[in-house]
Amino acid sequence: MNFVREPKGIQEFLDGCVLSGQNVVRRQKLVRECTGVYKNETALSEHGDDLAYWVLNQNFNRERHVKGNLQWGITYINPFTVDGECAMTSGHYHGDTDCDEYYYGLRGTGYLLFWDGKEDFYAEKIFPGSLHYINGHYAHRIINSGEELLAVAACSLPDSKQDHQAIREKGFPYRCYKRGGEIVWEKQE
Repeated sequence: MNFVREPKGIQEFLDGCVLSGQNVVRRQKLVRECTGVYKNETALSEHGDDLAYWVLNQNFNRERHVKGNLQWGITYINPFTVDGECAMTSGHYHGDTDCDEYYYGLRGTGYLLFWDGKEDFYAEKIFPGSLHYINGHYAHRIINSGEELLAVAACSLPDSKQDHQAIREKGFPYRCYKRGGEIVWEKQE
């Protein structure tokens, strides 16, 4: 009787931080496609077809989002700036605020922004081994403030109904810049 199987996915934590296996899907975004994210959108064109970030995601219920189904993914953000503003994801709220999430730093350094949409805004440092609990009521965004690839794993509920549009419309209250090798936070006007 053969009841020993290979795992459904393999997460390498050393050099590559690569996710592979069944039902793994890749999505990517070029820097020039990151409209509504950076303050100076005209500077996006200076990056040509440079890859901003990509996500590898494993979801066994991709066709049927049922509350309680989990997915695992990794976001990889290249190191770059747009007019000094650090590389980042678009960020999102959860349309279903009952859906929390966890992030785990695999490689590189950066920040995870949290914002309740009102007064509570803060950033947690991301580094290999850092663990981040995300309350479903908070918008969140990953920022690569380092000089190398930033890789962050996530365990989430696909049914969270990510809302990127609200971030496009309101933005986060602070922006993260790299100036003279130092990180500078500027309040959004």
